[in-house]
Amino acid sequence: MKKFFKYTEIQTKITSLMTFTLVILLLKYLDLPIKPLETSIFFAGMFVFDLTTTAINNYIDSKSINHEFGLTRTQMKLILFSLLAISIALGLWLVALTDWIVLLVGMFCFFVGIVYTFGPIAISRQPYGEIVSGVLYGYFIPFLLFYINLGNSFMSVTLSTTLTIDVNVEYGLMFLVFGIVPTLLTAAIMLGNNTCDLDRDIKVNRFTLVYYIGQKNAVYLMYTLYSLVYVGIILGVILGIYPIYMLAVLVSAIVVLKHVYAFGLHCDKQKSFHYVIKNFIMIMILMIAVLAVSILI
Repeated sequence: MKKFFKYTEIQTKITSLMTFTLVILLLKYLDLPIKPLETSIFFAGMFVFDLTTTAINNYIDSKSINHEFGLTRTQMKLILFSLLAISIALGLWLVALTDWIVLLVGMFCFFVGIVYTFGPIAISRQPYGEIVSGVLYGYFIPFLLFYINLGNSFMSVTLSTTLTIDVNVEYGLMFLVFGIVPTLLTAAIMLGNNTCDLDRDIKVNRFTLVYYIGQKNAVYLMYTLYSLVYVGIILGVILGIYPIYMLAVLVSAIVVLKHVYAFGLHCDKQKSFHYVIKNFIMIMILMIAVLAVSILI
């Protein structure tokens, strides 16, 4: 199992897990319906597919830089396709319980997840990887959870001679504002990872945003991303999406900015990257805790 966890980098799945948890707690806090079966299937499919995309990335990179996972190439490929088959099966089960909107959005997520690491123009090798990964985790996961649980109350689509999309303004605004925080936090993780891996990435022909703007500007961009995270929290409180207690999370800015400064001193995977992970975990756990306490009181 240790080899499997190393190959799929299971420790990096906090982005999807915490975003999922935050959405569920938000729905609960706002007293909106949650469908246990559909939500559970979505969670399982999301988690397995997250493992799949990492497996694809490591399988491809192992060709160029001879990564050692303690697995043969055949074993790596078998794990990869097994995970993909499981995630597809779970996705189809969810579609059977919902509708074609989930199918289309799910297919799009599968497509982006695969081309993110695979193909001649893999997204992870381009300068817009941070944007794609941030939006995928920050908006598509919440969108599916909102739609699965709220259905036509959130959005309805009618296709006849014309395509008509009706979105509940209140829920739509809630969804857009909510997505700000997980999108930016996920983008910051990807930015931090690419900043530390700049030299390694060049060796495998991966030219990310950091390659074009440099490590110094990447750190400045990270400051901006975290600043906008707190803007998103304040906006959510003002619009009544988050409880007033969520403003307490702003105190974490002191530690977060110190972490960014420490990260910028070395930009090394072993010495620096953990600061970015700590920032993500700290902000998300604080938001999760505030929502959980707000539900209780």
